Amino acid sequence: MIKKIYGIDSLYFFFESNENYDDLYLDILDQMEDIKGIFRKKEIKFEKKDITIRLNDISLQYLGRKEGFYWFKDSLHEFFKIGFKSNKENRTLNDIRVQLQGNGIYTLGINNIIELLKNMLDGYIRDFMPVTRVDINCFIQHDLSFVKKDMFSTRKRKYSTINEIGDANSTQTIYIGKEPFKLRLYNKGLELKKSKKFELMNEYFLNNGFNLEEPIFNIEFQMHRTHLRQYEIQTVEEVLSNAKNLFQNAMDEIRLIDTSSISDANLQNNKYQAITHSIWEEVRNEFNIESFLQSTISLERVKRKLSIYDESKFEFEMKGLLRRAIMNNIVLDKEYLHELYIKANDSIKNPKSSTSYEIKKNYIEIDIIDKDGNVKHLRQLDDGSIITPLKTISVVELNDYELFRYAEKIQLVQHTEQKYKDMYEVALKELRFRGLMPEVIEVEGNDENPPF
Repeated sequence: MIKKIYGIDSLYFFFESNENYDDLYLDILDQMEDIKGIFRKKEIKFEKKDITIRLNDISLQYLGRKEGFYWFKDSLHEFFKIGFKSNKENRTLNDIRVQLQGNGIYTLGINNIIELLKNMLDGYIRDFMPVTRVDINCFIQHDLSFVKKDMFSTRKRKYSTINEIGDANSTQTIYIGKEPFKLRLYNKGLELKKSKKFELMNEYFLNNGFNLEEPIFNIEFQMHRTHLRQYEIQTVEEVLSNAKNLFQNAMDEIRLIDTSSISDANLQNNKYQAITHSIWEEVRNEFNIESFLQSTISLERVKRKLSIYDESKFEFEMKGLLRRAIMNNIVLDKEYLHELYIKANDSIKNPKSSTSYEIKKNYIEIDIIDKDGNVKHLRQLDDGSIITPLKTISVVELNDYELFRYAEKIQLVQHTEQKYKDMYEVALKELRFRGLMPEVIEVEGNDENPPF
């Protein structure tokens, strides 16, 4: 028996927003503008990928704006893409647009990602999820390179658009039809050699009993909203419950035929008289995605999978930390970073003890006592110069009272130097984040217009 894996390769849909959505949309814009503002004030160049927001503990990376939607992806794995638009623009469209990617579908499962997104958008959406596109497919452990474009019979003339990629001896890819309904049959193993999903899909195939040394092809039907409406299918739930009928009807619409069952003359003019190829019949009749849809893991485990730590995530977070340090006037040098590395490494080896390494410093601590007995703590560098050390405070670590006091003190000197103004704005942002913005703490001399 030929090994087969049935499933859904892509799923695009909308979430219907509720009366609270405007609050979410404005919060997204505010988060984006806050980050842009910090870069601009520091005159630091930034790219779209540098802009990240958080929605209910999920980190999203900005991709850009298209067709009125601000598009994001989950920051590390590209399990999904999600777009947001103003509810006052293009009212014929829903406000939240979702694209589930293969990475997420084959790692977490469709139902788990949808539950994750519902949790992320809790309080801003309704249950209605209109579908815009679905790709239903079958991975098959069989060499289909023998298939040629003249081996297909289509019920309707509009499906007769056929593109073939390959050579005289073997076919790599065949497209039949065009939006809103088309078939794509292609060599999946060959595609994966050029794909970022190589390791993920290889693991998926191995877990399902495939042999990676043998050919793997994909039979995939892409169906858009106008095609689905012919079957009175409008929502994600209806797509998932009717996937078998949709796939089998698609295989009847576009048939792979047995050319030996018909004369050459009829092959040219009456191709529909040929019988369906046995492989096509087998794939059609055995369709089943119950196990594909039954993957269920807890929401917390799904969130943990979104934050599996690897080298790429370390690099992403490290760049973010360094940028944050630069924007908050934290002095960075190689010795300081090396000191942090040693402390972190030692804390793993000896979690209950302090580091045993002695870090060479390029200064000595000195105290100067004036005539009134006041002590001033300074540092003398190796070259003999004396400096006043900058005391850096992380506002995130302060409790509410300490944060108030810190903001009030910095407010008094914010106009004396740029660094104090920047420190004051960081404190204000933290106060707003905690919902503690008091009337006595106000931005003075800020004549900038609100971002939106």
